[in-house]
Amino acid sequence: MYNVCDVVSDNALSALVQQVKAHVKNGSSGVGFAVHNDNSLDQLSSSCMRHLLELRSKTEKPFTTAAMFDSMLSYLQDISTIQHDFEQHAMPVASKANAQMAWNALICRMFDDATMQQVQEWLYISLYCLSRLIKTHSSEMGHLLQGFTELTNYEDDASCEDTESDVFAIYEQISRDSNAMSSFVSAFIHSCKLLVEIRALAYLQITIKQAVDRIIEDKVQSHAQQWEVPCLEAICAEMSNIATMLDALLPPPTQSHLKYVEDQVYTQFAQLRVHELFGIIIDYPDSKAAIDDLRLCVQRHRSMYKIAYSLRASIQERLLHPGATTSDILTQYISAIRCLRLLDPSSTMLEIVARPIREYLRTRDNTVSCIVQDMVSEESGLFEDMANQTSDTSAVNGRAEGVVFDEDCSQPWEPLPVEAKTIYKTAQRRDADVLSLLVSIYDTQDIFVDEFEAYLAKQLLNSVDFDTEREIKQVEMMKLRFGAEALERCEVMLKDVADSKRIWHNANTNEADNAYSTLVISRQFWQQQQQQTATNEQFVLPPQMSYVRDRFAKTFEALRPARKLDWRDSQSLLDICIEVQGRSIKVNDVRPAQAAVLFAFQETPRMSLHEVAQVMESSEDFVLPRVRFWQTRGVLREAGNVFETVEVSPDDVADDNRAQDMVSNSDEEEEEEAGPPEADAQSEALRMHFNYIVGMLTNFGPLPLDRIHSMLGMFIPGDTTTPDELRAFLTQMVREDQLDMSGGMYKLK
Repeated sequence: MYNVCDVVSDNALSALVQQVKAHVKNGSSGVGFAVHNDNSLDQLSSSCMRHLLELRSKTEKPFTTAAMFDSMLSYLQDISTIQHDFEQHAMPVASKANAQMAWNALICRMFDDATMQQVQEWLYISLYCLSRLIKTHSSEMGHLLQGFTELTNYEDDASCEDTESDVFAIYEQISRDSNAMSSFVSAFIHSCKLLVEIRALAYLQITIKQAVDRIIEDKVQSHAQQWEVPCLEAICAEMSNIATMLDALLPPPTQSHLKYVEDQVYTQFAQLRVHELFGIIIDYPDSKAAIDDLRLCVQRHRSMYKIAYSLRASIQERLLHPGATTSDILTQYISAIRCLRLLDPSSTMLEIVARPIREYLRTRDNTVSCIVQDMVSEESGLFEDMANQTSDTSAVNGRAEGVVFDEDCSQPWEPLPVEAKTIYKTAQRRDADVLSLLVSIYDTQDIFVDEFEAYLAKQLLNSVDFDTEREIKQVEMMKLRFGAEALERCEVMLKDVADSKRIWHNANTNEADNAYSTLVISRQFWQQQQQQTATNEQFVLPPQMSYVRDRFAKTFEALRPARKLDWRDSQSLLDICIEVQGRSIKVNDVRPAQAAVLFAFQETPRMSLHEVAQVMESSEDFVLPRVRFWQTRGVLREAGNVFETVEVSPDDVADDNRAQDMVSNSDEEEEEEAGPPEADAQSEALRMHFNYIVGMLTNFGPLPLDRIHSMLGMFIPGDTTTPDELRAFLTQMVREDQLDMSGGMYKLK
């Protein structure tokens, strides 16, 4: 508004004065006396303008100390004095209306852009100091501002304002004692009155709003990253005190300052929280207070679609990429479900944000596995949801495609917005609970049941004490979610464990028999065992192990004559204690094939790989990883083309080693002449890719060879490594004790 001052030039002002003189000469109404000098009003206006410009030039300096308030007051007092003199001298030559019009032109010219900037700075610093004084010295300020505003008390423990700024230094000068505080408040009130008196308020409305916007921005930004406690109410209370005071001292012509301040607080605070929404969702439920504040902003401005699409873009950029693990994506998705339902009970925002997440999770191979792990992990929120769900048959029978309605929702029901009808795929998803939304990522719930069966089978196979209390609880919770019929296989698995425990007690008649336990399973109900039937390990057990197994088989056939045992050596586990060079090594969870290798070396301490394979009646490819297993644990060592126990004396194989060294040296000389071997170059390239392999095993857990090979091809386009080369490299990493291999799965040490 004050930009018109650039238009009112000295020529325009002279024209205005000439117009006033013309009215006087023509005897216009409002002028009750004659002009004694035609140039008197022109000279008066020019003189007044000259004094105003001189006064303005003296005050054009930055505000850095508390003395600025007295300087501004003195500046406005001088303008008021000039105004009084101008009106007194203009009365003989112009009417009151024309004199006021001339003064308005002078003030408009006086308050140019530079002056407006100074007034804004003065007002901003004044409002900043007033807001802090009201918060820190509420009783004293209530007395000083009595009659102008009624202060609102509030508590604000979350703000973190800049205590090193120049403005804060001015505040400290003012707040050091009651006299300085009283002088500041008095100077500010008097200055505001003078702005109204000199009729400058009409040109300062935008300046006032700009100063208020700066204060609001400071208050809002001081609560950035403060998500644990509510902040919006404290900011509104603080700014309402300022707005009420401005309405009393600098009344606006149209909209009140209080209404403008409320709108700006909600707008700027919503912008801050929307920018932080991704982090707020990560920290949920600790950030629930921030969600509650943002919900108030959404309800006031109806901006949920803008917020939803902004969050959706942020999630696509920061979360949905190969560097994020599936577990992290699921955790963020679950938090987003809970947060967005607090923001929007109609779940329209959730559907907008969740669609790309669901589509991306569908492309991940281990999504189902991660969801099932969360369902059975007692530390996860999904497990708590399942544990708290009731056994109401109506809820189970009322599900469709894995959807269970959330009957405990604390938010009031709201009708679906008209705009949301094109967003929702199904109306059921709107009221579905968290787990139902995860299950509905896929078109069928059977894959979750199959994954849980595989998980349950693994847990039961690894249990050596037949304790199934935890697994029974998990199956019962799954039955409430997916129905008893879908979990029939799991019931059979639990029954097999219970029967095996009973058979074990009947078969073991002495303390020596208690050193082993056997789990007898129904093959057709254990999917994992059905898949491994054709790939059962082929080797011969040593007599020490086959004797124990055969004795149990005879006892079982006596108890169950109609059944026959088919042993699964790949699923068996042993705990072995080894005496090596006077020290004991205890190794747990050893597979029978690995133990058979050790028994073979117990009879013959030094053998080649071919000889070990002959003893076990198996292939060298099958035997080599089992030999490497004991080599990495310091039980066996490689000496040329043979392996030996560490107890073998070096003198026994000195001649063989010397001959082998001669052959090796000869080969090395030939390789040096021919240049670096291709195998070494390939191994060096794979070592450069080892970081990728470590990342895979860290994010996805143990992986087989083919999975690692396929993922390397995906992450490193153009990679020409063959599976055999990768197997040799991974075996080398196992030998160097950087990786471990068990059951055909590579994992980190």
